[in-house]
Amino acid sequence: MPDSSKETEFNGYTLGEGVKDGLPIGLGYLSVSFTFGILAVSKGLSWLQASIISLTNITSAGQVAGLGIMVGAGGILAMIISQIVINLRYSLMGIALSQKADKTMTPLLRILLAYGITDEIFGVAVSKKHEFGARYFFGLTILPVIGWVAGTLIGALLGQVFPDFLTNALAIGIYGMFVSIVLPKAKHDKVILCGSLLACIISCLFFYVPFLSEHVTAGFAIIIAAVAAALVVVLVRKILAGKAGNIFAVIAGIILIALVVIFAPGYKPAEAAAAADSASGKLDSKVFIPLLIVMALTTYLVRMIPFVLFRKKLEKPSVKAFFDYIPYTVLSAMTFPAIFYATGSFITALIGFGVSLILGFFERSLLVVAIGTCLASLVAGVVMMYI
Repeated sequence: MPDSSKETEFNGYTLGEGVKDGLPIGLGYLSVSFTFGILAVSKGLSWLQASIISLTNITSAGQVAGLGIMVGAGGILAMIISQIVINLRYSLMGIALSQKADKTMTPLLRILLAYGITDEIFGVAVSKKHEFGARYFFGLTILPVIGWVAGTLIGALLGQVFPDFLTNALAIGIYGMFVSIVLPKAKHDKVILCGSLLACIISCLFFYVPFLSEHVTAGFAIIIAAVAAALVVVLVRKILAGKAGNIFAVIAGIILIALVVIFAPGYKPAEAAAAADSASGKLDSKVFIPLLIVMALTTYLVRMIPFVLFRKKLEKPSVKAFFDYIPYTVLSAMTFPAIFYATGSFITALIGFGVSLILGFFERSLLVVAIGTCLASLVAGVVMMYI
């Protein structure tokens, strides 16, 4: 048995394993990018333009912001600033991933594969037990990229044919996958559990407190919540590893539940105004192409530069601990409280979240958790239609 373990670690993760791990991400992206395709066409883009944006960017919030700038005749500077602000979290992810990459991830391959750093790909790759190589990471990106572009194309061409309750139910699968990545680790590591709960609390405050939600963008809120939570648990990790960790987790859990119970049911997140206004005509290529290039290049550089530059392994214990914990605080901050609004109905989202917690606690695979979460929300939505 020990020999087999050593052999597995020596051989590394294969291309096939990467493709398998990327399957639930690809399925989730198929549904999430579906809505972007609908939005893009409603704003005057062709199905080809919408698909090219998804192919060259692979970032949901960044693409929606970029789309608004394109159709609003915004300038290149506005595009650069918006993409840096919204996608800055990818820089943190690039640094964390650089610490998990093995020697097969040469500088050239890092430059090429940085294109595939997304929230979900990051979450899966960084949660692997051993270091991953270039083949595995390439395999991990294949189906998500296909799913993201295909979903955009389908949404642009056929989106309005499908009922809303179906597309909404599919959208929560991504968050279910986040839960399945964080929960098994948090179950066995009190420091990760405390950091994740703290990140959720801070994220909820930025979401629900009017002053914070009005003055801090969603992208910055995630960064602040994740970094702050990771820094706190790094500083007191030895204390949290003991009985104090149990007390902290209980208190943090009670606070988080209270925030959700008080604010989540009646909260109505602002919908993108762009979705309500239908633009006439097609977007001029003379406007579209320069802004597309700037948008794609900015998003790529935010991902690539940290992933390429931070190749040296971190030796200082506190710094290493920070990058060990940051993946879980990032995923937690992105999940809470956004998961409760993924389906457009608090009740169906809550049911889907509950199922993801159960499946994640029993450490089911990413695909099982993602599908289970979607099915639970879908069934709940159908039942509510007839009540």
